[in-house]
Amino acid sequence: MRRHGIEEGRGGFVEGAWYIIADAARVGKRPVTVERFGTRLVLFRDERGALVAARARCPHRGADLGLGRVVDGTIECPYHGFRFASDGRCVAIPCEGRGAIARGAADALALTRYEVREHRGFVWLFWGERPAELPPVPWFEGLPADERHAHTASMEWDVPFARAMEGMLDIHHLPFAHRPWVLGVGALLDPYDVRVEGDVIHAVGVLRHDDGEPWDGRRGLKFELEVRFPGLLRLSFGKVVGGLAGCAPIDAGRTAIVGRYYLPIPVIGRLLARLGMLMEFRLIQPGDERMLASSEPRDADLDACRFVRADAGILAWHKMRRARLKAPREGEPRRLPVEPG
Repeated sequence: MRRHGIEEGRGGFVEGAWYIIADAARVGKRPVTVERFGTRLVLFRDERGALVAARARCPHRGADLGLGRVVDGTIECPYHGFRFASDGRCVAIPCEGRGAIARGAADALALTRYEVREHRGFVWLFWGERPAELPPVPWFEGLPADERHAHTASMEWDVPFARAMEGMLDIHHLPFAHRPWVLGVGALLDPYDVRVEGDVIHAVGVLRHDDGEPWDGRRGLKFELEVRFPGLLRLSFGKVVGGLAGCAPIDAGRTAIVGRYYLPIPVIGRLLARLGMLMEFRLIQPGDERMLASSEPRDADLDACRFVRADAGILAWHKMRRARLKAPREGEPRRLPVEPG
């Protein structure tokens, strides 16, 4: 069974949650098409500059609306010029003349829209059946109040979403998968503590050399990891805020990652954050993708792995995922994760 290009039973897309799907700076005067959850979405701004997200397929003949243009806050199809307002209504059918809308010719041409918000420079999409009251967009305490000393970048992994999140929660791979870039970092993860509060996973620990002695409170690389389920995480090393990442499924086998570094240093903080993100996405993250893409099985399978104490954060995430992906009762219909236009 398929719905909007998504094959039921594959991908394990967690519904009822906000996901970062893009850097808001990417959506300017022109529309942008992104693929998320196995569906092509078009992002554009209305006449007030507010973000709009809709299915990218034009209801008329299926053209990609992201190849079109925005005219007076409406999105115009590049193929036949049909225009759609921010609420999804078709407001112009050039080939049928000016009176087409009044004659009801557009009644069956509404776009399928999605709940979307712009917050802290990110595009957030609510994936799942819309509840009576939407939950607030998640965020982290302790981050700088603005993005003056921050830089944002995006990348895609040829890795399923659950595997990507395993990589994000994995700390003890650091001295091996990234050996050239983290010289001197020990391999022993001790101390290490994982705590779960609602849909938030807190993990704190130290990577240090195994000298046979208890940790003295000083030696080693200290880190703090916070994950807001399903795909938003913040990682810091020492007293410096490293940054955050938002992950979302592109489809059943690929994951989109939007990352940001914060370096609240006057004058040069933004430049250093840009350099940090460049190193992260060009040198560090490709190693993670390579390891995850080469792992067997390709999809996350807890029964196929033998976990150790250092994997506690990963297991906590999978426990949440399993709870959220419980199958509906037999015969119970699954609604589309969208709001009709």
